[in-house]
Amino acid sequence: MKLSELYSLLKTIGIPVTYSHFEEGQAPALPYICYLEVSTENFKADGKVYQKVTDVDIELYTRFKDLNIEDSIEQLLNENGIPWDSDEIYINDEKVFQKTYEVRLI
Repeated sequence: MKLSELYSLLKTIGIPVTYSHFEEGQAPALPYICYLEVSTENFKADGKVYQKVTDVDIELYTRFKDLNIEDSIEQLLNENGIPWDSDEIYINDEKVFQKTYEVRLI
């Protein structure tokens, strides 16, 4: 799966989605999703990459914990065969929850 395909899938959730971040002053009202390529773990041999493997973080930002949106993201990932792990923090300075889904695109 390519990043553009992941973007299309995330848009079906029905909240704003962007790569990396919104420009300062341009962020929409919460909730929204940012996603970012964080690394690769390509399959390679003989000086070639045979299979591109991209690690991506999908970050959900909400004012309050929103189990409905989290369930929608998890269901979307599961239905499309995208394994995931997640963690969550509260960003006190911003007064927002950040739920991060770590996925691997092959």
